[in-house]
Formats: sequence, structure tokens, C-alpha cells
Amino acid sequence: MLDTDWEVLFVNYKNFKTHNELIEILKQRHLIIKDESSVIDFLKKVHYYRLSAYFIPFQYPKDSDKKDIFKDNVAFEDITNLYYFDCELKKLIFSYLQQLELTLRAQISHIHSQKYNPFGYIQNQNSIKRELRNKNIFLFYEFITKAQKEKQRASEDFIKHIKDKYKIDDLPLWALVEILSFGSLSKFFKLMQLDEQLKLLEFFKMQNIRVGIFENWLESLSYVRNICAHHARLWNKNLVKKFRLDSNYDFLHQSVPTNKIFFALSVLAEILKEYSIKLEFQALLAKYPSISKESMGIPQNWENLAPWSNL
Repeated sequence: MLDTDWEVLFVNYKNFKTHNELIEILKQRHLIIKDESSVIDFLKKVHYYRLSAYFIPFQYPKDSDKKDIFKDNVAFEDITNLYYFDCELKKLIFSYLQQLELTLRAQISHIHSQKYNPFGYIQNQNSIKRELRNKNIFLFYEFITKAQKEKQRASEDFIKHIKDKYKIDDLPLWALVEILSFGSLSKFFKLMQLDEQLKLLEFFKMQNIRVGIFENWLESLSYVRNICAHHARLWNKNLVKKFRLDSNYDFLHQSVPTNKIFFALSVLAEILKEYSIKLEFQALLAKYPSISKESMGIPQNWENLAPWSNL
């Protein structure tokens, strides 16, 4: 909860509070409580401090003299409505991130192994960009270290079978990709040679986008995936890992913020063109009409912008 004043929370809640006491605090802050028993039932399932991240849009600014006070006519149901919307938004995004992850595993393994064989990534010095580095860190060795950790954590039967049968510790790429995280897959794409990267972009029908932009998109989507996996607030979050925009690629508009969830959803819609992301997103917005679209980075004419206008 980056936007929450933790100092105030500590002062007010450093001692244990019962659900009834928490309700009294909310009442003192002018929140309308219509049914205390239903509020208690909700707080038994959703931690109060997690829910408090959703208070902020309904309260006066933190730098005002009404700090922590709820605005007029705000009810507990308004907050839970926003909470449920955020949950459904994360569920929608996470489901498509999973589909993208599966596709990346299949295509990266196929494209790279076809050219360099299943062990080429580790045996062939020219198979991937071993000289590529970020500051003083070689990305290849960073990837291998991460892959080793993921391999040690993995419990799949096929890994044990490969080790026992072939008496090797390294995994063929078709097996390795099945245990790599989304973040590691994005790193592997960055390490692939340009001709292979272009083949993947061709598969997604994105030949005209710059490779560096697509690399950034995968890295940023990995960050969004982690937010979803940890059930953190997403709908109005300012994304730390910003997406980049290719000015020569027909995609959204320069005025659309690149650090909001709408941009991430637009990226998914562009990559996974054949899926029904647009219809599901439209249905979600229609189900929760009171949710602020501006807070999500959604422009008024979003359906007329690529990629949405092409779906």
C-alpha cells in the first residue's frame, strides 16, 4: 500500500483492535456503515490493512485538514465494490498472462532448439548473446543462476526422469522452459539472437515493432504478473516498471500513460490478438460503471485506438 500513511496507521492501530473497534474507527471517519454484521463478515475474510488501500479514493487528501476522513455519502459498500473490481481485473489480466507465458515457452523452445538443438543454449557459445550485460552483470550468467535456482525448486517428475536417464544436470531447452518463471522467459528472449527474436515477433504478427520495445513489454508484464500473484492493489497503481512506447508503431497514443494498468492490458491485447480480451474488459467495465477509468489510465476514446480498434 504505497499510498497509505503508515505512520498514522501505526499510531492508531499499534494495539490489537477487534472488528467492532475497527468499525467504530470507520464511523468516526464518517464512513456509512449500514450493516455491521456484514462488515464483520467481510473483515474476517479480507484483512483490514489490505482493504485500507482502497479507502484512499474515497477520503479527503492526506495533506488536507480532513486527513483520513471519508467524503460525503461514502458507504462501506463503495469500498468493497472497488475491491471486488480490482480482484476481477487482476483475475482477467492474470489469466491472459498465463496464456502468454505458455505461448512463450512453446515458441522460445521451438525457435531456439530448431537452430541450435535443445542444449545449444548452454553448449554453443554463439547461440545466445553471452556478451550482453546490464552495467557489470552479464545477463547470460544471471539467467543461468536464476534457472539453476528454479530447477532446484522444481518438483516435476520429468526433471528427475531426465537426470536419472541421461545422467546430466543440464536440461534440454524444451524441458527447461517448463520450469522457468515469466521473468526468466523474458530474459531468455532478450538473450536470443536477433533473427530468432524477429521470428517470435512474426509469430505474434508484430513484425513492425522494435525488438527493444518488445523486450521492455515482456519485462514490464512480468512485473504486472507479480502484482497479480501477490494480490496487491492494481487498478490505479502507478507501475514502477514503466512500459515504453514505439512512436513508429500503431499502438495507442502518446497521451496514454505508460505506467498505468490500461497500457499493460493494451499490450496483452496486442500480443494475444486472437483472444477475447476486449469483450471481457468491456464487460468488466460495464459491470462496475462507477469505477474511475481515468485512474486506470483509460482515455475516453480507448476503443478507437489500436490495438482495441482492430479487435
